[in-house]
Amino acid sequence: FLTILGNSAVLATAVKRSSLLKSPELLTVNLAVADIGMAISMYPLAIASAWNHAWLGGDASCIYYALMGFLFGVCSMMTLCAMAVIRFLVTNSSKSNSKKITKNTVRILITFIWLYSLLWAILPLVGWGYYGPEPFGISCTIAWSKFHNSSNGFSFILSMFLLCTVLPALTIVACYLGIAWKVHKAYQEIQNINRIPNAAKLEKKLTLVS
Repeated sequence: FLTILGNSAVLATAVKRSSLLKSPELLTVNLAVADIGMAISMYPLAIASAWNHAWLGGDASCIYYALMGFLFGVCSMMTLCAMAVIRFLVTNSSKSNSKKITKNTVRILITFIWLYSLLWAILPLVGWGYYGPEPFGISCTIAWSKFHNSSNGFSFILSMFLLCTVLPALTIVACYLGIAWKVHKAYQEIQNINRIPNAAKLEKKLTLVS
């Protein structure tokens, strides 16, 4: 309920002020769409199965649940990655360069994110990788057990782990560290010319926020 209400509020606000939205804010809207999609398509079945102490559906519903989880999960991860990259580019670019990140550019990026997520979600259905029950038997996801039992499963899980988890995560960390370093250098320069009192304290606060 909180997931649906919270993300619905984000979407309602975005619709209300759509003409005022800046291009990077479209990624926040996309993240809300992915999160609310996951909540609606997955949570009811997962909660009911947890109360039942066993998966309520059959094989078809298991594949559906795993597919939705992978689709929205990869979409959320890649959206967070894109948000970090754009924030880094804006922070480290001149005002004229930052304006080059238009709404059309972000829309194309969002389209690519959904196609990329859909591709990875469909691959187990066409023969590369597998979907199956999780170890506790109350939900379904990628068949992690195939990592050791099948070369097909091994190659899929390794590729997915690198391209959908490790690489985006490292990109996010690198971008926010870059932003923090940029803020640190900027306020270090300000401190050196004594334009602002208590610059060191301000620098620490802004670096922490970044």
